[in-house]
Amino acid sequence: MQRTVLVLLLTGFTTYAEEPDTSVAALRETISKIVDTQTLESKERTDWESRKAEFAALLELHRKEIALLAEELEKAGQSAPGHGASADALKAEIESLKQTRRLAKEAVARNVPRALALTTRFPDPLKKDCETEIASLIEWVAADEPREALQSILSILAKAQQFDRRLTRATEIRDGREVDVLYLGLARAFYADKKESAGIGEPGSDGWKWTTKPEIRVELLAAFDTLDKKRPPAMVRLPLEIQ
Repeated sequence: MQRTVLVLLLTGFTTYAEEPDTSVAALRETISKIVDTQTLESKERTDWESRKAEFAALLELHRKEIALLAEELEKAGQSAPGHGASADALKAEIESLKQTRRLAKEAVARNVPRALALTTRFPDPLKKDCETEIASLIEWVAADEPREALQSILSILAKAQQFDRRLTRATEIRDGREVDVLYLGLARAFYADKKESAGIGEPGSDGWKWTTKPEIRVELLAAFDTLDKKRPPAMVRLPLEIQ
């Protein structure tokens, strides 16, 4: 409304300046419009103040009703049959879950170093297959959630079990040469190349131990040819001691 009044004033004075012969009646009409506008603005301002006060009163009443309703609901819940027993049961369940969570974190914290120590005894193909899980356990700290570490431990054990149940063929560097390696699970491994190298691998406390045995090279190459379907299946003799 103040902007409207300003426009009317500028319009009135501009007209008066451009037309000095304007009649007094036109000037009175302009003044009348200004007065009407100011009266309307004053009325609207009064109405708005009145409505604002009314809204404030309604909001205060609404706030009191909500507070009263909350108080009644609280009283009703406390006086309801079994309310105390239900609350106690819920608290007991929460404490039980917290205790279970603490025990899980403690169990994971104990077994993370054991799992990492176990992976140091894995053969290279199995280590490579468990790289993600091993990295996750190395980064895990006791303050972290136990779920991810537990998943990594279980995954490592599952992969180790699968590896132990099958024959695994790999290519590795032994005796300074690239050789073919045949793992009989986690119990024994044999390696040979096309020239003169051959030997045996055995698991140890610090990793696999490799021993050169050139005398098994012919039999081992025959085994590789059979696996590659280059020759019919046949029996081969390889040194293996079961304890």
